[in-house]
Amino acid sequence: DDFEKAEAIFIFGQNPGTNHPRMLSSLQTAKRNGCRIVAVNPLREAGLLGFAHPQEVKGLLGISTTLASQYLQVRLNGDMALLKGMQKAILAEEEKRPGEVLDHAFIEKRTTGFEQWKIALTAVGWEEIEAQSGLARKEIEEAARTYFEADSVISCWAMGLTQHKTAVASIQEIVNLHLLRGNLGKPGAGLCPVRGHSN
Repeated sequence: DDFEKAEAIFIFGQNPGTNHPRMLSSLQTAKRNGCRIVAVNPLREAGLLGFAHPQEVKGLLGISTTLASQYLQVRLNGDMALLKGMQKAILAEEEKRPGEVLDHAFIEKRTTGFEQWKIALTAVGWEEIEAQSGLARKEIEEAARTYFEADSVISCWAMGLTQHKTAVASIQEIVNLHLLRGNLGKPGAGLCPVRGHSN
């Protein structure tokens, strides 16, 4: 149900067409409701490029729904750099439009260490982010715009993220991203770790 209410869904290190096929129909519904889906994976997953639902006439005729609005082919283990880049872009947008991008009330009430986190993030340069993520700054800023223009965002991740040696730190950055706009504990928003077994 939350997928149907989400305005944006980010999918990190997950191949739902191969490993979680039942999820594709939920993503298709979300897309048809106007949701923007951003796929983050070194491999281009066919199911996220186009899904032909086998229980629909169009699907039986081979007509597919394009799911991913943006496909970010990060370097292996480049997710953390991408997330830091998105956060930098969000902070830059907040500087342009003070009080309009970040959820300051949520940050004040529900988080700790925001100023220290901000200082640490400021020390990370764009050249480093681009080199580590394998993405251009423009691509990262586009993903950040998708994030901050949405009122409700879900982030999913699977074994492609959890099996890296920096998995915990990368997942912490996903959480940090969600904390910036209070995308936790409300309809159509939140964190969705997808387990390794099918569906």
